[in-house]
Amino acid sequence: MCTIMTTTGSLTTVPEFEEAFARTKYRGPDDTRLVDTAEQRVLPAEARDRGISGSCRRGIMGFHRLSIMGLTPEGMQPFLKNGCSVVCNGELYGFEKMKRELESEGYTFMSGSDCELLLPLWFEHGTDMFNMLDAEFACVIYDGRTDEFIAARDPIGIRPLYYGYDGEGCIAFASEPKSLLGICGRIMPFPPGCYWRNGEFIRYRDMTFVRGYPRPPLKAAML
Repeated sequence: MCTIMTTTGSLTTVPEFEEAFARTKYRGPDDTRLVDTAEQRVLPAEARDRGISGSCRRGIMGFHRLSIMGLTPEGMQPFLKNGCSVVCNGELYGFEKMKRELESEGYTFMSGSDCELLLPLWFEHGTDMFNMLDAEFACVIYDGRTDEFIAARDPIGIRPLYYGYDGEGCIAFASEPKSLLGICGRIMPFPPGCYWRNGEFIRYRDMTFVRGYPRPPLKAAML
């Protein structure tokens, strides 16, 4: 199941983030990790009594882990790579084929976690990756190369994701609304089949769109 949460501004301090994030610890009881996206480092428990400063595009990523795949410590999220980070509650089906393809491109992996593929996929395909995934997922990516956040949810909305805006107008994301209470005013469900980038929701797949209708033989239709 797992829980993810991300703030993108400097208004929320680490203690405030941790207190809000703890409300959904039951979804991921095995481990917890917070990452400072501005500095691209894991925040140790003894350092969480300080605030985080930074621009509106830099914040905190959190993950409560329910260990299912990639059970070693190396499979713990958020994943960090090349100045970027990602956190995901999801399952990527048939990821082994994608993993082999990425390995052939020179990528190496530290765990057996399917979600470790997300940053390499982002580097190779950008937002096109979301339409490529056979998956149920809710994820947030921080791209340190461009200093921006990108969030996405699977087309059916199997994995929950909510969003709101803090007092600075910076967006925040979480698996459950209760994690955003006290940080955001109005809290809304993230639309399925969309990704968020540069302040805009963009639909990458519409499951209600009909491309055509089957035309059975007349005899079959009369039976």
